[in-house]
Amino acid sequence: MTTTRTQPRNRRLRTAAVALAGAAGLVLSITPASAAPGFDFSTRISGPDRYETAVAASKLLYPNAGSATDVVIVNGTATVDGLTASYLSGLKAAPILYTTTNNLPAVSQAELQRLGAKQIWVVGGENVVSARQVQAWRDAGMTVNRLAGPDRYATAAAVALVEDQFAPERVFIASGTSTADALTVGPIAWAKNYPILLTEAGSVPAATQAALDKLQSTNRTVVGGTGRVSDATYASLKATQRIAGNSRQETAALVAEEAVAKENFDPNSIALVGGSDGAAIDALSAAPISGSKGVPLLFTADEATLGTVTTQYLQAQAPRLSGKGWVFGGPNAVAPAAVDAAKAAAQ
Repeated sequence: MTTTRTQPRNRRLRTAAVALAGAAGLVLSITPASAAPGFDFSTRISGPDRYETAVAASKLLYPNAGSATDVVIVNGTATVDGLTASYLSGLKAAPILYTTTNNLPAVSQAELQRLGAKQIWVVGGENVVSARQVQAWRDAGMTVNRLAGPDRYATAAAVALVEDQFAPERVFIASGTSTADALTVGPIAWAKNYPILLTEAGSVPAATQAALDKLQSTNRTVVGGTGRVSDATYASLKATQRIAGNSRQETAALVAEEAVAKENFDPNSIALVGGSDGAAIDALSAAPISGSKGVPLLFTADEATLGTVTTQYLQAQAPRLSGKGWVFGGPNAVAPAAVDAAKAAAQ
């Protein structure tokens, strides 16, 4: 007899999670209209590196000391294991902090202490977060849960199956080798309890297939084009939708449109993250903020350039933009020139 999984109810931040129902249609052509007077991108969540940017996001999520029960820890450089951590962070209403393999950076350690966390959720095996770190947290009186498998696909499956009492309404599936696609759906995964699984381009890993079977969801969305997830793999996954553009910027714009049109994200606000390989990881620590506030997430083309697709998206959405523009990452990730270009496009 199969047990029906039911949606968890205890989501402490859900009252702030998603705002207004969106309108349909991503239109990447210029619409002659303007954002509300004063709309800009003056809210920057950042630090001098990804570790401090994650801490800045954590402080925004939990401004009061001693107020977080759970914290998610991922490796800040071996990021592939952490691609699906946004879902776990949403389930536990937890911030995401970064560590190195052997040592928790001082800024992350200070934030862990400020939060007063009782439970730590480590995503990845001992090769990315060492057993010595885990033991130190346990010695400090914290409960540590490690979610890991022999590879990135099994680790993603372990994260997806961490709560076994509900069948998610939707599952995202993205490439396990191209990190940006999984990051684009992080805010939706956080807000809506949608797991993110990873796949190879030409075949479905056994761990991914097993997780799909256990999750029981028939609403399966592939994120990324055929170069990342082939049509044959799409069919093997029994996917029901593909969200894909010709670049990570266009895929992010299409995901943003999906978030507004179908997942009740706020059409009046928008967030920017650096779209380069080095800066895109800020999207992971941004996911709890973007997800809790229902703010769609866009990628710049690189550190200094907004990019044509993101520019056109902001121009098309300008009539709706009456809320707040967010930037995640410091000037080395999203340069002032890119922020100025985003403000100009929104006007």
